Amino acid sequence: MAKLLMFTGKGGVGKSTTAAASALHLASQGYKTILVSSDPAHSTQDVLGVEVGFAPTQITENLWAKNLNSQEQAKSFFNELQSNMSNSFSKAVPFLDTEILTDWANFPGMDEVFALEEIQSLVQSINYDIVVFDTAPTGHTLKALTAPEAMNTFLLRILRMKAKIERMKSFLLKPSDTSKLVRLIETTSSKLNNVKKILRNNEFVSINLVSIATEAGFEECKRTITFLKSQDFTIKNVIINGLIPSFGEETWADANTNKAVALVKMEHDLQQPYVNQYRTLTMGEGCTLHGVSKLPFEPKGAKLSEFAKFLWKEGGIKFDPTPSVIKTDDDGIVKLRLYFPYSKTVKLYKDGYVVDGSFKHKIFERFPELEEMKLKRKQKNSDGATYVFES
Repeated sequence: MAKLLMFTGKGGVGKSTTAAASALHLASQGYKTILVSSDPAHSTQDVLGVEVGFAPTQITENLWAKNLNSQEQAKSFFNELQSNMSNSFSKAVPFLDTEILTDWANFPGMDEVFALEEIQSLVQSINYDIVVFDTAPTGHTLKALTAPEAMNTFLLRILRMKAKIERMKSFLLKPSDTSKLVRLIETTSSKLNNVKKILRNNEFVSINLVSIATEAGFEECKRTITFLKSQDFTIKNVIINGLIPSFGEETWADANTNKAVALVKMEHDLQQPYVNQYRTLTMGEGCTLHGVSKLPFEPKGAKLSEFAKFLWKEGGIKFDPTPSVIKTDDDGIVKLRLYFPYSKTVKLYKDGYVVDGSFKHKIFERFPELEEMKLKRKQKNSDGATYVFES
């Protein structure tokens, strides 16, 4: 299971830059990393300086990036739901207008639900060690984090409605009329429950807020922390971008005669009260606070690695990266140890595995050398699964 490193924050605070620089840093440490963006502005490719599409694009060694096509996935799901409901209920309830379901695909947060579903698939795979998630601006992200519960409730209501209709008018409905609808809802409901578990699993998920030292930035950060805490989410890091460092009394003394110094000092002085408020807030909430200085260059493309040094220096972002799978090789016997500590079922097959009934993952995509070896033994563990291959 890969670790998930999420970055959120209001627009314009450097969220995408922070996410991209973090992914670049982790990849440089040898971890297979994928940077995933659901931001409709597609800032990721601007920051990386490489065009990024809906399929993983390799950026550097150990680093891939992709955008999420979640809006199309949402539309496809609700179209399928509408079709199955129409087939199931048209005889019993001819006045039921199932076309209203297609409008749900455009509800705020719905596309993010399907983005989270794809994130879940990436986290449960062993193709990557770390998934860095550049989310949409805060408002969309907060809706997305709570939308799985709302959508799950909606789907379960459809099932209850189906049961009532079948009891009332069973002579009009055949069992085969509703089987596809039930399977679709139950499968989707299971995935939504898994998404909720993953996002609240602090062992594998790190949620981080990116902000700036202004009144609007602080208030947004405070509201976000309060809301996420009320929903049982844990915030690991708060990153303040664009800070003006203190250049010392000797430099500030020139503010009386040098307009450039005066402007810089004014911005520094305006930021300090908010920096102090951030300190008080994060200490009270148990978050790590990390400030990043405004830089004399735009952190894009080749300069992104320089920005990453400021983010991940000692005392910077707190995050413990680990491999998603442990591979040992002893005299032609290869063991793969996969970790899924929150999962109820891990079904093992010769070419891959299925976690909790969804998302089949292939082992050979990451370890093609094993394809020529024999699968000697496969074992389900209490917190995952182990494969043993022999040459």
